[in-house]
Amino acid sequence: MGNLLGKALGGASTQSGLKPRLPVQHFRSHPRDCPDLPCDVVFDIEEWQAAWIVAHRSPPPDAPPPLGQMVRLIAGFGGFLGRKHDGHPGPKAIWEGMQKVRAFAIALEAGRAAYFNDG
Repeated sequence: MGNLLGKALGGASTQSGLKPRLPVQHFRSHPRDCPDLPCDVVFDIEEWQAAWIVAHRSPPPDAPPPLGQMVRLIAGFGGFLGRKHDGHPGPKAIWEGMQKVRAFAIALEAGRAAYFNDG
């Protein structure tokens, strides 16, 4: 529960262990206002690492990537193309991308539990 989002929401969690989300509008404004913030301010470590693994097919970096980069990566899962003159991702692309990222995080957690269980 080390991120600000968890503290802001009182530490509530869902069945999957992931924290509830802020409205999608916050994912649109924060990356524009503070693109260099580390993404773990908004995303759980499981979420940004799962998104990184799926997008890059490589282990995630030790330090969280910038928020602006991560939101564009997640919006790409929702159909955002990120071409030169596309501008910022919209709410629909971010929403659809977040749905997929949550599924990736749950799958990654289940895979770790199944294959790296101490018992």
